[in-house]
Amino acid sequence: MIFGQSVGTAVSLAVSEHFALQSAPVVFAGTVLVASFSDVASLVATYRVAGTIPLLSPLTRFPKLFGYLSTYIRDSWSSKDRIARYIQASEDKKVKYRLTLIHAEDDWDIPYHHTEVLFWHAVKAMIRQDISYDDFAHKKSQSMTDLGAAGSIIEWKTQNGIVREEILKTGLHDVIMGNAVVTMAVMRIFADSKSSLD
Repeated sequence: MIFGQSVGTAVSLAVSEHFALQSAPVVFAGTVLVASFSDVASLVATYRVAGTIPLLSPLTRFPKLFGYLSTYIRDSWSSKDRIARYIQASEDKKVKYRLTLIHAEDDWDIPYHHTEVLFWHAVKAMIRQDISYDDFAHKKSQSMTDLGAAGSIIEWKTQNGIVREEILKTGLHDVIMGNAVVTMAVMRIFADSKSSLD
């Protein structure tokens, strides 16, 4: 199983993608990403130190300046592209995969919108259809399970894989790691992989 939290989610996706793209893909029980981000440029545009001090978000009001400063980012760590390539490779090779994305709405460091963007890119790769974010959000709202004060859950499935998004109402950025939802996600992946072996 591959697990990542925060900045580690980019590394986890890079590992998942790398092994999925091999001629003989290495299959893991699943991947769990907690408090992930879509790419570095989007992260620095939304990141706030301790949830209050904006890092570069004030510069987004000046697109040319922000675009110029973005050219200095050495590696974009585009998780949204990596997640799509990982899913596409797994689908093409008919390899089983399980991916769980978890984020808290009150995450001050990395807004949960990043996880929603990753989920969108994952599903687009699963269904092989270019669907706009707004159209996808509408479709998603019809399939999502609203858990009230606990948040929401949605799963998208194909014959080969499952991508699950869990947005919690609370959990902040680091406290979420102690949430039972994270533990259950890991246990679910191991239980699913064990049952597929039986």
